[in-house]
Amino acid sequence: MSSGVMVHDDCQSAFKKISGGRHSLRYIIYKIQDKEIVVETAVAPEDIGGSKDDYDDNSKIAYSAFVKDLKERTNGFKDCRYAVFDFKFTTHRPGAGISKMDKIIFIQLCPDAAPIKNRMVYASSASAIKSSLGSEKVIQLQVSDESEIVYADVLSKLTDKYRDN
Repeated sequence: MSSGVMVHDDCQSAFKKISGGRHSLRYIIYKIQDKEIVVETAVAPEDIGGSKDDYDDNSKIAYSAFVKDLKERTNGFKDCRYAVFDFKFTTHRPGAGISKMDKIIFIQLCPDAAPIKNRMVYASSASAIKSSLGSEKVIQLQVSDESEIVYADVLSKLTDKYRDN
């Protein structure tokens, strides 16, 4: 951890609620506060609304709520954050037909509009939170502006990646 930023234990505890068998959280937004990565918010599926079977709309309602929340917490994507989102979607897999899938995406948001010092601290601290969460379980996205987390693009990346697996 060359940045000297530590990961608070609550970060890993919250992540277990999103990555465990129950999936009791839908998304988590993390921020750096006083040289420590902390949970800024953790949102349960029932707090978002939408369909009970989120596979029907490939997480569109939940993902839209997540991006809106992230935008508000970063003053219009002018500050940095880390976030994880439980993305539920369907894809056609050869030999298996239509498959329902759950994949966790990790977003490292370092927008160009953020102060350079913040971008440097978030960039140099990313490995700490990724290793704390167990980054082998997640799909990682590095984002510098809102256009890089557009719903259709993320869904396309996921369906392309898991279509043949």
